[in-house]
Amino acid sequence: MLSDYSDTEPHGGPSRRSRTRSRSPASSDGDGDFFGLDDLLPEPESPLPAPYSFSTYEIPADVNLQLIDEENRGRQLVLRLVGSHPLWGHHLWNTARVFSTYLLRNPLLVKDKKILELGAGAALPSIACTLAGAKQVVITDYPDNDLVENMRFNADVNVPGELRGNVDVVGHLWGHDVKHLMARTDDKGYDLLILSDLVFNHSQHEALIKTVNSTLSHSPNACVLVFFTSHRPHLVKEDNAFFPRLAASREGWVYEKVVEEWAGAMFEEDPGDEKVRGTVHGWKAWRVKQGEQAGEKLP
Repeated sequence: MLSDYSDTEPHGGPSRRSRTRSRSPASSDGDGDFFGLDDLLPEPESPLPAPYSFSTYEIPADVNLQLIDEENRGRQLVLRLVGSHPLWGHHLWNTARVFSTYLLRNPLLVKDKKILELGAGAALPSIACTLAGAKQVVITDYPDNDLVENMRFNADVNVPGELRGNVDVVGHLWGHDVKHLMARTDDKGYDLLILSDLVFNHSQHEALIKTVNSTLSHSPNACVLVFFTSHRPHLVKEDNAFFPRLAASREGWVYEKVVEEWAGAMFEEDPGDEKVRGTVHGWKAWRVKQGEQAGEKLP
């Protein structure tokens, strides 16, 4: 296994521990860009680290996984979450739950594939891919020690020993050097990229698209799955702007909606239409093929 190289260029990053936030990005004031990762200012470290929390995900009964030891482990995955974090890694987002169920119920997207998750947080979709038969899964998030170590913990706890060697955990800063990611595929790229609840960070769309273009393989069936919820209803347009930006990049991309599902609002106290804040949207994107036009594929 390769070493856990990650982007470590000097930049203003999140503090190792930050004060707990009780509301979502939707409650933040500002122009909608939320933050730039290089612009975050570290807060003073707390005298005592914030405690971890835990959340669970139940593998649906209609998903047949021979690896599940139901007698001893049941069908439940246990995810540890960092105590608090300015990148919102201290939540298990409803989008990740819907996304993971979609992956488990569509094993042909996953089986024997090389998969990269960006901005993984608790890494639930990546774990689902591993259990569903992925050949290789590389789990990434911002190169912060708390986040990376927590993703590694969740992989250790939820991935059976015989599959643990198929999983790698490493830091990556979107838009930066991807050599450490590509080296894990012998520079051939990944068959599937998974992005869960990332497009709310509007200022980072271009950086995220740069990493997507640099890491997805050029095999005919390679694709990207982007699932998200518009946690700030007044910024739905800005969230969705990710897709035409992606379509216009490099040689062009096609995208189509594959999921629209009510999952419930994450934060009841947040402003805006609850239906918007509680609906998960899933999109599939791929590089333009012969005879296709870049942009949304309509029914």
